[in-house]
Amino acid sequence: MRFGTTTAGAELNWPTVVRRQHQIVEELQPRPASLEDMGATVVLGEARFADAHTVAVNGSALWGERIIIAAGSTPIVPTLPGIDVAITSDEILFLPVFPRRLVIVGAGAIGLEMAGAFSDFGAGVTVIDQEREILPAFDTDVAAYVRKILEGRGVTFHLAATLTSFSGTRGDITVRFTRDGEPHEVTADQACVAIGRRWSPETLGAEHLGLAMRHLGLEVTPYLRTSVTTIYAAGDAAGNVQLTPVAAYEGRLAAHNALEGDRLIFDERVVPQAVFTTPEVARVGLTHREAEASGVKCHVATQDLRGASNGRATGEDDGYLKLVFDAADERLLGAQMVSYAGAELIQTAALGILSGVTASVLTTQLSVHPSHTERFIKIAGHDHHEVCEVPEPTTS
Repeated sequence: MRFGTTTAGAELNWPTVVRRQHQIVEELQPRPASLEDMGATVVLGEARFADAHTVAVNGSALWGERIIIAAGSTPIVPTLPGIDVAITSDEILFLPVFPRRLVIVGAGAIGLEMAGAFSDFGAGVTVIDQEREILPAFDTDVAAYVRKILEGRGVTFHLAATLTSFSGTRGDITVRFTRDGEPHEVTADQACVAIGRRWSPETLGAEHLGLAMRHLGLEVTPYLRTSVTTIYAAGDAAGNVQLTPVAAYEGRLAAHNALEGDRLIFDERVVPQAVFTTPEVARVGLTHREAEASGVKCHVATQDLRGASNGRATGEDDGYLKLVFDAADERLLGAQMVSYAGAELIQTAALGILSGVTASVLTTQLSVHPSHTERFIKIAGHDHHEVCEVPEPTTS
């Protein structure tokens, strides 16, 4: 009502939401014809490795001097009593019935995106995680700011928790866990496990090839070559940063190295990442914690983004920005931000890190007003400090 409009009568039509999702996924699927137009031969079917040079598909053997594995990953599912009643992040967006009560196990990017979306749709959402704070890839002050916003939107968190069991049936599930040695339980219509994804050699019948594995994927060299010298890997299978643009970039590098010899190296030091909560949270480069752990003496600048004119006008007024600079020469080393434009604004920070921009250069750049970017530029001129006071978000 404060904007002069009302939304009386608005309601969720979940079947329409699901139908639209299926439509969009179908539209965005790559078409075999686009690859064939570029000279590739496309064979659709389930591939299984016969040996390090041969893949069987639809009863035919396809031989290659080099093979690239780019088969994606599957959700990690813990071995716990009653786990079969839980779903994974692969299923949650396509449920036939909207869950009014939802438990999400996992407070990383996928878990929080689902928690925020389903809470905004009207579900009662509970998030359970073993870590003491959400988003372990971010500094704790940034993560805590996001958590407080989600709590203000109705999400309940049980952190530093140990999951013990599931029981019941879908539609009436009980999730049990312990915190500080005390037992707890939550009931829900659906329980979704979102603790990460991993590539498994069994998906391609590759377990007999002797491929060396690490936690989330294959062990690869900087050239994306696996321990079996004729096989390369890209994307989630390579076990690096699990992001779509990284997978596409690694695919190009792996193809080049497989065809031309090992020349191109994947540099993951400057990979912009965004978590699509509301507002978004994004990072690139080093966090404060990572900089200190690597022995880099750094300066840190933070800013409460509330009060900016565009945020006040749109009602999207929450935000928090944190930049890390090299103490020796003031080069930008990393950025983290909670912003309604986080996924876009983080690109500016990535370009700054790649080009070696210093704080003094940032402060000389004019910015559009009003915009989210002007706060990013202004913060570089603030007094840098080591201990950050985190503002309280206003979103409720």
